[in-house]
Amino acid sequence: MTDLLSLDATAVALTGHDVALIPDAAMEAPTPCEGWTVTDLVRHMNERHEAIARTALPPLEPAGDPRDDFALVAARCLAVLERAGETVTMPRLGPLSTEWVLGIHAVDMLVHRWDLARALRTTAAVPSWIAEAALPLARANTAPGSPLNGPGGAYRPPLAEDPSRPTIDNIAALLGRDPLWSPPV
Repeated sequence: MTDLLSLDATAVALTGHDVALIPDAAMEAPTPCEGWTVTDLVRHMNERHEAIARTALPPLEPAGDPRDDFALVAARCLAVLERAGETVTMPRLGPLSTEWVLGIHAVDMLVHRWDLARALRTTAAVPSWIAEAALPLARANTAPGSPLNGPGGAYRPPLAEDPSRPTIDNIAALLGRDPLWSPPV
């Protein structure tokens, strides 16, 4: 579990860095997440972090600007996962393997960082060790029969991987993102 916690904490730190640097003018920019703006994306990440944090901590009242909440809410989430033991009991889902939650969360953070970079027309350089560790997790999270992809799941159906693309683009594709997506001009 230590490796997954380290991977997740690193993915959260990379994403947190990028969230802290989002300019005000970009908060309403569209993202690869259909119908979501950058504001919606950051709020979504905060809500997912807080859902995990609330399994062991009292609720946190959000600030007006979701960028201001990201670091604190993410730290609360990681603290709960670090202390969780073998399982985390999630509302409506019941007890889940902490390793499974960490793997999903790490991949989600990397892909949401990718979403943010695409929305802002920047690149999100991912250290190769992180991308290589996350790729098999993304494959497992979106394998046939996974409750996470497809109708009613957290992700759109996976798109095909392409070895000529960067690993992070393939991870995004596995979560149903179009690796060629760019914001409208």
